[in-house]
Amino acid sequence: MPVNARAGTATDACRSDAGSWSIQIITRSEEFQALAPQWRALVLASGTNLPFQTWEWSNSWWRYLREDGPGVRDLLRVCVVRSATGKAIGIAPLMLTERPSVGPLRLRTLQFIGADPKITELKSVICHPDDAQECYAAVQAHLAHTSAEWDWMKWDACEPGVLTSVGKPLLGVQTEPAYVLALAPTWHQLKQGFRRNIKESLRHCYNSLKRDGLTFQLDVLEEPPVIALGLPDFFRLHAARAALTGVPGHPDVFVSPQSQAFLTDVCLRLAERGGAKLYQLRVAGRVVATRVAFEMADSLYMYYSGWDPGYSKYSVMTTLHAEIIQHAIARGLSTVHLSTGKDVSKTRWGAQETRYVSGVQLSPRLSSRAKYVAYQAGLRLGLAETARAIAPSQFVRRSTPGETALAVLS
Repeated sequence: MPVNARAGTATDACRSDAGSWSIQIITRSEEFQALAPQWRALVLASGTNLPFQTWEWSNSWWRYLREDGPGVRDLLRVCVVRSATGKAIGIAPLMLTERPSVGPLRLRTLQFIGADPKITELKSVICHPDDAQECYAAVQAHLAHTSAEWDWMKWDACEPGVLTSVGKPLLGVQTEPAYVLALAPTWHQLKQGFRRNIKESLRHCYNSLKRDGLTFQLDVLEEPPVIALGLPDFFRLHAARAALTGVPGHPDVFVSPQSQAFLTDVCLRLAERGGAKLYQLRVAGRVVATRVAFEMADSLYMYYSGWDPGYSKYSVMTTLHAEIIQHAIARGLSTVHLSTGKDVSKTRWGAQETRYVSGVQLSPRLSSRAKYVAYQAGLRLGLAETARAIAPSQFVRRSTPGETALAVLS
């Protein structure tokens, strides 16, 4: 049946050998809010252990990090795949980004909610593994039906099978590693399987504190009001780590008030459902290391961290990680997801590597291909960086937004 992708009540009717489905496109904030119960039920049924797939994550991101200006405008295009009975079996949390928002040179990019450099690490369609092929086929049918409305689709850091599920050749394909540590029943058993270097690091971090007569404790903040009180320490220590020189670089992901407001909001929301934790390592009563984590589907996802450079000789982040892993074992969890990116802080724990796929799917229109070729040429020449440096603020994603974390807490 015909579909108007700008109307949230419209559907595409689709059929395959596996059965039939329909697609609903969510375009309005009130529809986004109303989708929450079905989204949460689907997350639970899918067994995902990624916080980025929760309704709370996408909704908080949309609240604090979306753009709506003349230079950059984000439009909701959440794609809900429904079975013949109307049950939601898949959700692709998409948005359409226009640069600029009007004019003949407008670029229209479909992408997952979470168009940020570092905040939303992994993005993909939410569905039960048994329904993945059908859901991706439904999304592809919708993309084909609405190809006049977008120039290219960004499949960012999706599951490794996305290349075959999408069924279209992707351009600019890249892979990013992530590391998942399988837990043993006890900390002692897990340590027995560690390599020599991590065993020596563990001995050093604990013994160095003891040698200097320093005591430590792990605080696990789980209730929303307590997490709210602990996040300022997280932002302070995260910035302190980012400012260090002479060590592998870590950007201050939460430098802007807007990004702080987002993280505060999503942590408080997920904490209400038992899904967010803020770990703090105190040495002699002082918070010297901290990490945000999310517990989902029998797994703990280790998000961003921060630590006091004044305590670097004690390797306090190694101590904090060891204490967090022990806490996860005590809770009976089966895995700890060490997040994306390849560095020694992840690989030395003996975690299993998983690779996620990114790529671009072009609209079949010739004009879209021409725009993409011109866009890529500009990237190679460095024009994008120059444009961002000289363009008015309304033509780039904002770094100093109006809303702050204080607005969330109040």
